[in-house]
Amino acid sequence: MRTSTRRKRFALTVETDATLTLHTPAGRSAADAEQFVRAHRDWLLTKRRERERTRPLSPVKQLADGEVFRYLGRTYRLAVAGEEGAGGGVRLIAGRLVMGPDLAADLQAGRAALIDWYCRAGRNWTGHRLQPWAARMGVTEPELNVRDLGDRWGSYRPPQAGVGAKGLMSLGWSLFQLPMHLIDYVIAHELAHVKVSGHREDFWRLLRIALPEYEERRADLDELGRRLWMGDIR
Repeated sequence: MRTSTRRKRFALTVETDATLTLHTPAGRSAADAEQFVRAHRDWLLTKRRERERTRPLSPVKQLADGEVFRYLGRTYRLAVAGEEGAGGGVRLIAGRLVMGPDLAADLQAGRAALIDWYCRAGRNWTGHRLQPWAARMGVTEPELNVRDLGDRWGSYRPPQAGVGAKGLMSLGWSLFQLPMHLIDYVIAHELAHVKVSGHREDFWRLLRIALPEYEERRADLDELGRRLWMGDIR
C-alpha cells in the first residue's frame, strides 16, 4: 500500500510480477480501503490473469559448452574453445557460437561479448532487410542502430535539426533471437512511425496495408518474446 497526501482517491495497480499495489489518500481508513478493493474484485482478477499470462519467462544462461542460444529463430549451441588469454569476441563457426575460455570465465565480459555479437549480427541482417521494407511502405529509410533497449523491441526517432534528413531506428539486440517474420513485424512497425507518430488508427491502417497479418504477428511476438534470453547469466 502506498499513501500520498497529494492523492484524492483510491487506485489499484497490478505490477508486472502480478502483485498488487493499493494507492491511498492520506487520512482514509482501512475500512474504506477494504471496501474499495472489494468493489473492484472482478477487475483485479481479470488484470492479474492478464499479467500472469504475459509475465516474462526469460531463462538464465550459463557460459558453458552446450548452452543453447537462438538467432533468427534457430538454435545454436555455445562452444567454449580456443587458447586461454587469446581474447576476442564471439563468433558463429560451423553452426556453433564460439567463445574463448577467458571470456567464459568472466561472466560480465562473456555476457557483453554475446550481446555485442547479437548487435553486430542483427545490424548486418537488418541492413539487407530495411530498404525493401521502407520502399514497400513508401517511407524514407532511416539510420539503423542495434543496442540494448531493455524490454522494448524497437524505437524510432524522427530527424533532428542539424543532424541530417534521416530519422533513427533502434532495434533491441534480444529481438534477433526471434524468427525472421517476427523481426520483420517490428521493422514494419517502427517504419510506420516514420509517417505516423503514436499508435492512432491511421498508424495501424498503414501497418495493415504493408503487413495484413500484423495482428497475428503481434500476438506471436507477445507470446514468444517473453520467453527470450534477456541477458541474465549465472
